[in-house]
Amino acid sequence: MRALQSVDRKTFLANLRQSQLLAETHLLGVLRELPETAHGQDIARALMKRELLTRFQAERLLAGRNTGFVLGQYRILDQLGRGGMGRVFKAEHRAMQRLVALKVLAPRMLQSERACTLFLREAQAIARIVHPNVVAAFDASKEDGHYFLVLEYVDGPNLDQLVRKQGPLPVGLACDYIKQTANGLQAAHALGMVHRDIKPSNLLVQQRTPDEHSPGLLKISDFGLARLSAPPSEAGTDLAGTILTKQNTVMGTPDFLSPEQARDLHRADIRSDLYSLGCTFYYLLTGRPTFPGGTAVDKLIRHSVEEPAPLSDFRLDVPAAVAAIVQRLLCKAPEERYQTPRELAEALEPYAVGGPTPWASPPPPCNREFDTAVPPATKILPE
Repeated sequence: MRALQSVDRKTFLANLRQSQLLAETHLLGVLRELPETAHGQDIARALMKRELLTRFQAERLLAGRNTGFVLGQYRILDQLGRGGMGRVFKAEHRAMQRLVALKVLAPRMLQSERACTLFLREAQAIARIVHPNVVAAFDASKEDGHYFLVLEYVDGPNLDQLVRKQGPLPVGLACDYIKQTANGLQAAHALGMVHRDIKPSNLLVQQRTPDEHSPGLLKISDFGLARLSAPPSEAGTDLAGTILTKQNTVMGTPDFLSPEQARDLHRADIRSDLYSLGCTFYYLLTGRPTFPGGTAVDKLIRHSVEEPAPLSDFRLDVPAAVAAIVQRLLCKAPEERYQTPRELAEALEPYAVGGPTPWASPPPPCNREFDTAVPPATKILPE
């Protein structure tokens, strides 16, 4: 953890007061309890200890930032992530004291009045998905020129973090998480929606109980954001109800992108999500992507023309029926995959274990170098 930046008392207090993060009465109370100090970081540490400031807030104040801590009714507590679509913050509703996740869209995604209208239309569609396995959308709003979604906050790891920390998952647990994801995708499919960016980092695990052996409740995040795009030539068609992006743009994450989505984002259907889910399943079982190494373009080509290494090259405890499910999900032709998420969930039912798996832990890898290093998720955009 980085040390707090050094700044003088006067500068820090000026930034804090302008930030609107803390009531003056709270601040004065803390200052009266502190020994006289000329160092702003000492005051920041005291406020953090009393949980009046988060470390994220303190670091930004000490770095000279005094704005950007409040968005509408929400107080920004931490940054959870960032990407091409924008940033995600942990925040608290100031009146209700409810923790939420704020997805603040990058300004470049909303450069016209039509795009802004379409964002709100898309947000309404996302809010229609009410399912335990999908992160709930509470609100969509605009404040100070920023468009943002208010989403359910999930206090747990995503599957990418889980695998990086623990290694490949037990077979039953991996089946359980993929089945839960399929159930969430089925709810979206029933509404005609496609995610288009299914990957381990977009699948969050919320603990059901304090029991560390509970598999947790799987929730799909970023639902619908990847479909906020349509080429200008599609205007007036049924594909035009989405935010504009440049033609010949490939959106998605190369390690988990279906062959057809790489060719045409706007023609990808739910079977493309199932291919991405197959890549995710493979990652949960092996700790590596289907096609490791190489450039983003290399990966896209390999998704279209190569078969991934068999699961048996990395572990011997995967039942043949489970390996067959993964193989079917990874078929190049959409018509050869499962046609709906419900079909996949039904196929996984006998193997999904809600709790400690009865199968043995994965054995050491055989015949191949076991490489768990996965390059950072990337988005492919035109140069």
